[in-house]
Amino acid sequence: MKKVLLTTALFFTAFAMSAQESVVKEAKKAKSDPVKAAQIIEPALVDPSTANDPETWKLAGDFQKSIYDDENMKLYLPNGQADTAKLYNSLAKMFEYYMKCDEVEQAKVQSGELKKPKLRKKLASTLKGVRPNLTNAGSDAYNSGNYAGALKYFGLYVDASQNPMFAEDEAVKNDTLNPLIANYAVLAANSLDDKAAVFKYAAIGKNHKEEGYRSLMCLAEAYGKGEPTDSVKWLETIKEGAERFPAQEYFIGNLMDYYIQKGQVSTALAEIDQILAKNETPYFLYVKGVLQYENKDYDGAIATFNSVIAKNEGFQAESYSQMGNCYFFPAQQLVEENSKISMDDPKFAENEAKIKELYEKAAPNYEKAKELAPDNKQLWGQFLLNIYWKLNKAEYDALEKELAQ
Repeated sequence: MKKVLLTTALFFTAFAMSAQESVVKEAKKAKSDPVKAAQIIEPALVDPSTANDPETWKLAGDFQKSIYDDENMKLYLPNGQADTAKLYNSLAKMFEYYMKCDEVEQAKVQSGELKKPKLRKKLASTLKGVRPNLTNAGSDAYNSGNYAGALKYFGLYVDASQNPMFAEDEAVKNDTLNPLIANYAVLAANSLDDKAAVFKYAAIGKNHKEEGYRSLMCLAEAYGKGEPTDSVKWLETIKEGAERFPAQEYFIGNLMDYYIQKGQVSTALAEIDQILAKNETPYFLYVKGVLQYENKDYDGAIATFNSVIAKNEGFQAESYSQMGNCYFFPAQQLVEENSKISMDDPKFAENEAKIKELYEKAAPNYEKAKELAPDNKQLWGQFLLNIYWKLNKAEYDALEKELAQ
């Protein structure tokens, strides 16, 4: 009985092999219609009897190359209209199938089934020739909002440089465009919230001298959002970004916020002074003013914010608002103190006079912030409302109506 079962199993195995070999033969016969041939050969790519043959993958790649060549030719013909979706899809599949062909062939060399690879050199040359078009495919996909497609094409471009097929090709392996294209892959991965892809491509993209900050930004977001977060890696990335790209506000702003939250304002002030010594921008000056304010150095903060305003290059409204804060919040401390003492206490009247004085100094700054940024009510709205309640009821009523609109 066992012998019969074994014979039956062998019969079905032989039948399956014959069926898939027939599929390959049929695909070859249809090669004049590469779209049809590509569809015919698909079952052979998943059946072990043919999928372990490098020639199967080469043939599948050849069909995709024919589709690609046909569409690509239309780009150069007068009035030619190529189907770019078809063009780029066949380009990606060509890479997939030729690389798989090489992988299968190399496995056979390793096992001793083949003495040496026969196909790598030719396939590598073919892929090298069409590889630049992956960047066009990625750009088209990204610009149309197809981030999955953009990640696929940009990723293929970058991955090729690390593929064994190009191990001896210095032009591909050390392609100076790799870090730049890796940045684009990172941006697409970030839009998809694909952390694994962000980590993979940011490791390459961050090394680009001009655009590497994009990878580090996305890397910081990947470490800092979602589950799980990694605060240690986030801080390392922010510090790396601040060091490599000191002109990028994102890293400096986040680093200073971190120091404030941790109560390390003195450390932050020392670092921002070092940054300002190399690159005195309105933003970095503004950050220093905020740090001085947090350190309760109100006079120093006001002087710094006035320097920002004098530059007239940005952060004007924000600086006026912060100068208002330098008067308003010390006044609030006195308001809090008065809430705990008797109105008959001489200290109460003394505090009230001081509150009025501070409010009168704060008001013009918030009003200037309102003039410069009327839509940004967070800079001035509630602050002025509190001040007007104390100083001018008519202005309070008018502002209350305005804020309610």
